Amino acid sequence: MKAVRRGGFIFFVLFIGIFLGTLGLKSALLIVGPLFIIWFMLWDEKRYTQQRRRQEEHYTVYRKYQ
Repeated sequence: MKAVRRGGFIFFVLFIGIFLGTLGLKSALLIVGPLFIIWFMLWDEKRYTQQRRRQEEHYTVYRKYQ
């Protein structure tokens, strides 16, 4: 999750830098849009994986071997 937060922070800094630059709105959206979509997909996949692991750990049944 730390990597996803760092990616979000880098995305935010890039987004601000582009808007403060001279590219304009259309160019900024063409650059930032796909980056945001990729970041969001990675974040969602990470969350799904963590939730699945928690469910698997919750339903684990241990048996006694005699």
